[in-house]
Amino acid sequence: MITLCVSACLTVGALFPGQAPGAPESYPETVLVGDPGNRADSTGFGAVSYTYRIGKYEVTNEQYCEFLNAVNTEGKDNVLWRWQMGKKENGGITRSGEPGSYSYSLKEGMAQKPAVLMNWYETLHFCNWLSNGKGKGSIENGSYTFTSEWGIMTIKMPNHAALAAGKKLQWVLASEDEWYKAAYYDPGKKGGAGYWMYPAKGEKAPEANLGSEKAKDVGSYKGSPSPHGTFDQGGNVWEWNETRQSGNCGIRGGSYWFNDSERYMRSGTRYVSNPPEFVYDNYGFRVVALGGEEREAK
Repeated sequence: MITLCVSACLTVGALFPGQAPGAPESYPETVLVGDPGNRADSTGFGAVSYTYRIGKYEVTNEQYCEFLNAVNTEGKDNVLWRWQMGKKENGGITRSGEPGSYSYSLKEGMAQKPAVLMNWYETLHFCNWLSNGKGKGSIENGSYTFTSEWGIMTIKMPNHAALAAGKKLQWVLASEDEWYKAAYYDPGKKGGAGYWMYPAKGEKAPEANLGSEKAKDVGSYKGSPSPHGTFDQGGNVWEWNETRQSGNCGIRGGSYWFNDSERYMRSGTRYVSNPPEFVYDNYGFRVVALGGEEREAK
């Protein structure tokens, strides 16, 4: 059984500042990360000078399927969608139809599992789509501006602090510091604000599906939230972040992969070794919302 994913099918989410009350669309559910100006951890990560909201969960197949149906009816091969999403066990989205009228559907039981098998560039396109109100227009512009000249792609990256100060709601891929702060920083930690080793309120690894070889629905481990209330920042799938280094992109968090262990959840574990074109069935992503009418922590 498959379920066609259209705008009305997105059920996980919440109205967000800047969205008209009663609007039919919903966006990825987020949590508020306050205490702007916090210090960095001993690793050098986690300092963020502004208040922001980060996805409570990893982006799901249901959310990514809605995106595909909105912007990818032409369906160029290996752009935004690829056959592995429909064929591999942890892929969750199939495609049917012909170029110009393609439609995308959810595999049974996969709606709330993390979307995987998109490359780093495609996570930025998804963010542009959210920033532009989930329209059917270009996804080359928004929070990120893509340009191509003589076959060379360039991307104008956003200033997150400037977006956070703006009145217009903008969506971005989590920066490494935003991701790190949401996972490990605890403003209410006994003895004073500080960081935990794992993405939970303690020095022990939270319950997760590391090494299980199969992704779970996002938020399945209800007893394992981070101090800010995010889920699955340890386990489920590795998550792309915005960091670029020597042409490669960053990931954090660990996954269901058969040989992943709890050490991948630790705050000191990071990888910046993946070319942006790479795709894996244990790589997903998490978004951040910046600016809008409610910018300060309550």
